Amino acid sequence: MNWRARWIWSPGEAAPRNFYWCVRKEFQLSRGFSKVAVALSADTRYTLWFNGRLIGHGPVRSFYGHWHYDLHDVTQYAHEGLNAVAVLVHHLGIGTFQNDYVRGRGRGGLIAQVECDGKVVAASDASWLNAPHPAFERATARMSCQLGFDELYDARRAMVDWTMPRYDDYEWNEAVEIGEAGCAPWGELHPRPIPLLTLEPVAPKVVERVRVVKPPRAAWAFDLKPYLAPDDLSANPRVLSGVAATEIRADAPCTLRIGDVHHGLRPADVRLNGEVAPHDGGMHTLRLQTGSHLLTVDVSRWYHDWFRYIVVEAEGDAPVRFVNPLMERADYPWVVLGPFDGDEASHQRALALRTPTEIRHHPKAHAFDPMHTARAPIFALTNHHAQRTGESPRVEHTYACINAVDDATVIHPPKTGDVELRLDWGREVFGYVELELDAPAGVVIDFNGFEYIDPVQRERVQWTWGLNNTFRYITRRGWQRFISITKRGFRYATLTIRFPDDATEPVRLRTVSCFHSVYPYEARGAFACSDPLLNQIYEMSRETVRLCSEDTFIDCPTYEQTFWVGDSRNEALFAYAGFGDYALARRCLLLAGQSLRQSPLVESQVPSAWENILTAWSLLWAIACYEHYLFTGDMDFVREVFPYVAQQNQTLHERYLNTDGLLEIRAWNMLDWAPMDTPGEGVVSHQNMWLVRVWEDTAKLADVMGEAVLAQTWRQWARDLRAAINQRLWSDARRAYTDCLKPDGSHSPTFSIQTQVVALLCDVPTPDRRAILEGYLAAPPEGFVRIGSPFMTAFLLETLLRLDRRVEVLARIREDWGFMLAMGAVTCWEQFKGERVPTPLQAHRTEFFTRSHCHAWSAAPAYFLPIVVLGAQPLEAGWRRFELRPFLGDLRWAHGRLPLPDGVLQFAFEATDAGSVRGFIVIPDGYTAVLGGKEYGAGKHEVG
Repeated sequence: MNWRARWIWSPGEAAPRNFYWCVRKEFQLSRGFSKVAVALSADTRYTLWFNGRLIGHGPVRSFYGHWHYDLHDVTQYAHEGLNAVAVLVHHLGIGTFQNDYVRGRGRGGLIAQVECDGKVVAASDASWLNAPHPAFERATARMSCQLGFDELYDARRAMVDWTMPRYDDYEWNEAVEIGEAGCAPWGELHPRPIPLLTLEPVAPKVVERVRVVKPPRAAWAFDLKPYLAPDDLSANPRVLSGVAATEIRADAPCTLRIGDVHHGLRPADVRLNGEVAPHDGGMHTLRLQTGSHLLTVDVSRWYHDWFRYIVVEAEGDAPVRFVNPLMERADYPWVVLGPFDGDEASHQRALALRTPTEIRHHPKAHAFDPMHTARAPIFALTNHHAQRTGESPRVEHTYACINAVDDATVIHPPKTGDVELRLDWGREVFGYVELELDAPAGVVIDFNGFEYIDPVQRERVQWTWGLNNTFRYITRRGWQRFISITKRGFRYATLTIRFPDDATEPVRLRTVSCFHSVYPYEARGAFACSDPLLNQIYEMSRETVRLCSEDTFIDCPTYEQTFWVGDSRNEALFAYAGFGDYALARRCLLLAGQSLRQSPLVESQVPSAWENILTAWSLLWAIACYEHYLFTGDMDFVREVFPYVAQQNQTLHERYLNTDGLLEIRAWNMLDWAPMDTPGEGVVSHQNMWLVRVWEDTAKLADVMGEAVLAQTWRQWARDLRAAINQRLWSDARRAYTDCLKPDGSHSPTFSIQTQVVALLCDVPTPDRRAILEGYLAAPPEGFVRIGSPFMTAFLLETLLRLDRRVEVLARIREDWGFMLAMGAVTCWEQFKGERVPTPLQAHRTEFFTRSHCHAWSAAPAYFLPIVVLGAQPLEAGWRRFELRPFLGDLRWAHGRLPLPDGVLQFAFEATDAGSVRGFIVIPDGYTAVLGGKEYGAGKHEVG
């Protein structure tokens, strides 16, 4: 790209918090043009329109210094004469798990260039007109520690048609030029390495429930970090020490209950007039007499999300007011005292304050800046704290808003509260919510998305604790359309319609939908067999991969939307087999490698403002780099990634091997959501085992790079480490490898099946020990920690497949993923929690089965089902030569397609009466299959 455009920004603050910025430029096009394209990038995110038509969102997540731009073909929307390009930039001004704002020294910015048939017709500079978007409220809550901010859009303040030509922008500002393309902090601009994401409207399947509800008595959300850790803009977790306080004025005796909807409250957290308030069921009870009372809340604890979310319940209309103890006429009633880091005595004295006067005289009392509060704490107003009033709602034509028909769902104002619609999409969706409606001015519409409702007891809802998966839209008069600009994942959602007090006109809701936005996979892979359950599992798994593929692999579309590097090792295999796509994995591996510019090992999630090493994830990255070469034969990739691989290998050997030759590191050392003993510092067994495989796999990359000395060195390191593991980590008494070594060098008393699986997978045990561990796979010994997630189960399946125990692979898939389906799953769960109840009617007897109900690290059947039936494994890089050992087990038949880099391997098998397998395979050009010791070239071949 030959950039003439310059980076530009709004006059004023360089990195404002939660800032929405409108930019537009008009230009002329002559008749007879062939192609019009817009190239652009932004910090943090952009939404692009061309002549009023929504084009797309971006850019892809990137490290500062290696930023990316997008190129959109807008030819079909361009016309002769006056055209307009319009961009809404949403700059977060904080660090998230998708943007390393702090270490990258990020700031707001936009660069955009319009080209017509190769000629630049508009390039961002000072002449581009801009203004803050008046309809987007900046004072909103964080969605979570991983994500940005909640949305609150007031359509009464909207600039209608600002994305169209001839909009009156006379009073808009000229832009401030930052610098030319390539300037700091973004550096050289690179073209987007993957396709643009989908934008597919998906409507709900049913309006499942309609009722009238009332919100809790009061709710607030406020950000503690600017006051208790004002110099920390990172996303690193930390301890904060402080006290939040408000004055309650009661006009008559009454009782309130107070809670925190995300963090909860501990038994001694809340004090009324200096005395600890009674605590029950996670909430404190406040028994008020007439007069003034001081309410204090201990907010000292470990945090990763620094907002507090206070909610107050009352029976009836409690005659109370909440007043700011520092400034009686202030709009916001809460203040914060602190920080008290290292001064517990001052912290306790602040908690024991009894009167507002004492607050006013406290030297560390701070009023909240409105920017650090949420104008609408939507989550608390729309979850279980919203209670049914008993009034029957008047809602007509519920079918209309979920179908593309020329009709509308009519929602009339109730008398006793607000109208709540509960919608079910029937599937997980991930994208941008759309509303189209006719309404009087000032109607508040609150959205709250979530993933799970008990399949039988429909009042039992799993709200997204730890995530504000919400937004608020306030209507102007008339017909209007809103599309959110923040992505959300969900299956279910509530829409709560809050009419103004004097409202008589209804809301006519024509459309509710989600613009599904995921990676545009082509379904090159396929699998079907005689077992309908396995067919369902395969499709559920592949859909999970699709939903967790965005501009990188992500862990889940709902809670985090984060590129977890270790997760993506498995997700890459699932995408190779399920879709035959290699570009997304390639991008992820290179992006992760770039984190070595600022960390000793590949970071756990990138690019992120949480500075974190998760050791196994760093090691799985290196393994995935070799596997990507094995699956693709992509030497350009190897040449690009090899310096990162070599750097990490050298660092591991030089910095993290102790005097016993074992990997010893201070980091996050987990592997599975299970009670393994994996302390944050020391010798952890599974990590040492992964490192053996890392050095052996990456030695193969050194071979193809012609680095014979490195290859020999790394193989020797692997042999030495294998010997050290067997000498120091094996327990003769338990006949297994311990989970870790204690600081005194003794074995941990914790033994897990996870550690034994990794030992086998990394070829660590001696032959006699291997035989022992292989016997544990079907039935772990008494007292061993069991597997806690489908992620870990994938490694078990991989181990069983290597041992050719394919009957057990199919049985385990049926058992674990079949249970998900039986309990109503539409995508793969993150965890295995709670009891394996026999039927969905018993689901309420146990805890919720998982946190995330759509998690790509759990989609293993998308890979293993076709691989198990084919018995397929590559013999040469790029699968140019591969082995097949057809297998059906208890299946009567199976057929499908296994993608290869330059084609697909078709297969169709059936069981004979004699118990053998017969059928055929179709090998694409350029590939050779080895079957029963015989080689087969391109074409159709009979099997059996």
